[in-house]
Amino acid sequence: MLMIETAQDGERALIVIISENRESEYRLKRQEEEAVSLLETLGIQSLSTLFFNVRERNSSTLIGRGQAEEVRQHTIFFETTLVYFDTSLSPRISRNLESYLQQPVLDRNELIIEIFASRARTREARLQVALARAQFLLPRLKQGINPYSQQRGGVRGAKGEGEKQIELDRRQLEKVIVKLRREIENVRKDRTTQRKKRLSSSVPSFALAGYTNSGKSSLVKALTGFDTFAEDMLFATLDPLEKTLQLEDGLSVILCDTVGFVSNLPHFLINAFSSTLEEARLADVLILVLDSSSEDIIGNYETTKEVLTELRALDKPVITVLNKCDLKNPDDIALARIKAEIPDAIPVSAKTGENLDRLILRMKEETCRLLSLATLTLAASDSAAIEEVYRTRQVVSARYTENSVTFLLRDRKRPASGPQSD
Repeated sequence: MLMIETAQDGERALIVIISENRESEYRLKRQEEEAVSLLETLGIQSLSTLFFNVRERNSSTLIGRGQAEEVRQHTIFFETTLVYFDTSLSPRISRNLESYLQQPVLDRNELIIEIFASRARTREARLQVALARAQFLLPRLKQGINPYSQQRGGVRGAKGEGEKQIELDRRQLEKVIVKLRREIENVRKDRTTQRKKRLSSSVPSFALAGYTNSGKSSLVKALTGFDTFAEDMLFATLDPLEKTLQLEDGLSVILCDTVGFVSNLPHFLINAFSSTLEEARLADVLILVLDSSSEDIIGNYETTKEVLTELRALDKPVITVLNKCDLKNPDDIALARIKAEIPDAIPVSAKTGENLDRLILRMKEETCRLLSLATLTLAASDSAAIEEVYRTRQVVSARYTENSVTFLLRDRKRPASGPQSD
């Protein structure tokens, strides 16, 4: 069910960026840089970029006739193999543009799906990517578009469901969607069971959230020593990773790494990856990770807040981390604005370890706020219950007598009603 087939010598793309609100030159430049990075993630070379100001969208081709002709001339001059529109295109507009340009047209939604496909490693991630693809293709099949008629068969390097070219009609695809949702629900039930066990313990959870490639996985690795997959690439992590971190004074927490965000993340992708993203919503504390060396740190911060707001995940304590502080940000003003807006943000470097002690201290403070002291007495002969206490609770001290064991515990401060999930 993959959609754009990459030639063996590599795809060559023309980028088209649409401005509808007369965005600033700075914003458009940042948008272009992100588009180039997204394409490079799949090994697609960007040859040129066209910027068009569109006052009113053309219902047939999005852009005007003269602009469409300019795009066509650029594809001929640069000998491109596809045209990438850094926006969402309707099935009808995609079909009309491909017919006029005589080249495959790739929009932002399709590109992000393919990047997710190339990153999917676990069964859950592959199922979620397959569902996102099926949801993307369904309206195109409904409008009579056959994504396979032009050999739109698969991006090289993409993994997971649907690598073979398969002719699907609408009814078959709807059956596939139902099946995928059922399989994902089964996986989600397993995850919910695991989460209930975690929430029933006294170990608080901290979810790392932030823009893609902000260094969340590297931070988990630096804090826990666990050799997690952490590369300088977009969407390096699709699957939630949970690791226990031992703090001072016998305290421990669970760190949850989550998929990175990106501007204009398609809603159907947010829905498809809801079981992954909800880790951020159900965590006790959020660690919002920003790349302090990014020129577009303000835009990344705003995008992250938008997604977290949509997930209803900002109703809890938030620790903001300015990662990669060992690197210089070429836009000193933007970094200063972020520091002024978030004065308690902690500059850290997952690479050098700078200020990780400050972050751990802050996590300890938040953990102590979540826990209270409690006592529990068990019969000394009840070895199974005693073992369970040591396994699931945070023990401050244990006083043994001949007949009993009295524990002093740090226990979770539980609200009147437990966490709710949709």
